[in-house]
Amino acid sequence: MPSVDAEHVNLSDDLTYSERALRWVLSRRVAPDSGPAANADLRRWRMELNIGLLASRRVRAAERARPFDVVHYHPQPTAYASLSRMRRGPAIVSIDATQYLAREEAHPGLHRSTYLPNIVHDRLVFRRAAAIIATSAWAARSLTVNYAESAWKVHVLPYPVRSWVDAAWVDERYARARRNGSPVRALFMGGDFPRKGGFELLEAWRAAAFGKRAELTLVTDWPIDASRLPPGARHVRGVRSYSSDWSDLWREADLFVMPARHEAFGMVYQEAAAAGLPVVATNVNAVPEIVEDGATGALVATGDGPALVSALCALVDSADLRRRMGATALARIRVDGAPERYAARLESIIQSVAEKHVH
Repeated sequence: MPSVDAEHVNLSDDLTYSERALRWVLSRRVAPDSGPAANADLRRWRMELNIGLLASRRVRAAERARPFDVVHYHPQPTAYASLSRMRRGPAIVSIDATQYLAREEAHPGLHRSTYLPNIVHDRLVFRRAAAIIATSAWAARSLTVNYAESAWKVHVLPYPVRSWVDAAWVDERYARARRNGSPVRALFMGGDFPRKGGFELLEAWRAAAFGKRAELTLVTDWPIDASRLPPGARHVRGVRSYSSDWSDLWREADLFVMPARHEAFGMVYQEAAAAGLPVVATNVNAVPEIVEDGATGALVATGDGPALVSALCALVDSADLRRRMGATALARIRVDGAPERYAARLESIIQSVAEKHVH
């Protein structure tokens, strides 16, 4: 952004002993982590408040030399302790989900009621924000319905994704499949293995006996007992994003599969598209905004094992289908996810917010 002099404040860097101690206190678990009484200790709100307190201190320290014209908080909990700062100067807040949407995944009853402090805090932040960026139309709809007084501030701006892929990868995979008939390579990549639908994938893989004609690579640091791995599946740990090993895994794959139970946005689906891969995913939340069923991949209902098997079968059995969907996905993400496009739109929002504050 040529007109913006930006400073990035990373909240993960250089934590002091006092910051670590406060994080430990505010993150301490007292209530169960699942079931009807989950979060009864308001741990979710306390953890997000800790993020907000850390962000507030870091912004104040950064402004000692020169105040910012605009502060961009991402995501919204980073602004929880900066309400007074947002009154003094304009701020942009970006989100991938509202607390109302997060609450829908909670256990009915007491667990859902514990989201009230987060919902109230979000409302205060949204009211103070000069502009709100939602990463999906799905998140924007919740803002419009649940925070109607702030709906006029909302801009839908999906995340950008770096294009590190040679378009020849798509043809390279096709030629490999046609040349030597090697097993089709399916790739799963996700941290929270249960939430990402990993165990459902293992069940589907075993039920359809895909191991006879395909390979499944599970990239996750989640502990998986070797006895749960079906034939043809392997577990890979310790892969860092954007490392050479990470890039090689994308290049070697023929398709990407992640049947997530819950997923607010799913940047990994963007990365799969940027790698020129067709995707098998679940039809949840913002995922259909990234994966178009029948065009760039296949969408199935959560928990629908037979549908997952059917979608995988279609791609495993057809190199032509994989090539067509992968090429379409790559072409689209190079436009929709272009960092230059994102930067231009964000720059326009920043300039508009700054100019309104001056005048």
